[in-house]
Parts: sequence; structure tokens; C-alpha cells
Amino acid sequence: MSDEMMPHGHSGHETEYEHEDLGTRGVFAFMIGLVVSGVVIYFIIVGMYKFLDQYEHSHMATATPLDLSLGTESRVVTQADMDKAFKDNGAPMLETNERGQFRDFLLNQEDQLNSYGWIDEKAGVAHIPIEHAMDLIVQRKIPVYPQSNADAGIAAGRKTAAEKR
Repeated sequence: MSDEMMPHGHSGHETEYEHEDLGTRGVFAFMIGLVVSGVVIYFIIVGMYKFLDQYEHSHMATATPLDLSLGTESRVVTQADMDKAFKDNGAPMLETNERGQFRDFLLNQEDQLNSYGWIDEKAGVAHIPIEHAMDLIVQRKIPVYPQSNADAGIAAGRKTAAEKR
């Protein structure tokens, strides 16, 4: 190898730069393009979510079966619907009209609370209207039991102390 020094065209201590570097105009154009595309993507995503939210609300079923607003699906199921849906799986078919069954249940309870009738006729057990039962308790001065066990224990202790005297 040769130890010969080759001059590279540098004279003195002057500094030079490569003239083929990317200029500031290209960097700023890229940054502006990046910001513009980010804003466009943001508005596309916001618009898509608004559309999907409106679509979901328009196709959503009511949250409560007691809400009877127009346009909701009926919760009445016919026996034919039940037979078609559960033909071969052997599941019990309990409710076909839950609103009607619940209304009938409440009406039966209200009727029993406000009427006379037999619970067991052979044993002589009957039911009477609740208002009449409360009046009988007041008239006959039927003793009322304490609400908690602590009150019962205090009352029993007082009775035994009074008996010892």
C-alpha cells in the first residue's frame, strides 16, 4: 500500500455542506400534509361513530317491558312461536304472555287482600279484608310482639326480676 497523501480538494479550513440534502420546504410540506390527514381522519371517525350511534338507537329495543311507547316490539309470544323456537330441546315453556300473567297475579293478590274467603273450609280458616283485620286487632287489643330479639330479651329480664320480688 502506498503511504502517499492525496489532496481531496479542501483548501484551508473552509466548511462545506452537501448540496443534495432535503430542504426545509420538503420538511414543512410533510408536516402540513400529516396534520391535514390527521384532521381528515378525525372527522371521518367522529362521523362514523355518530352514524353507528344513531343506527343503534333506532334499532334498540325498549329497556323496560313496562314502557309502552309506540313502535316497540310486542312481548306477547304465542304458543306456535314457542313450539317453533323450542321444538326439540325439551325446555319448559313457562311464560307466553308475561305482562298479562303479571297483571293477573297482582289482581289476584289485591282481590285476596280486600275480600272474604276460605283458605281451608274444613279447618275453619278464612281470610278477611286487611283493613277489617287491622280494626279487629285494635278493638280486641291483641298484644303486639317486639320487633327485635334484643327487645324481647329485655322484656323477659324485667318479668323475671319482678317475679323474684
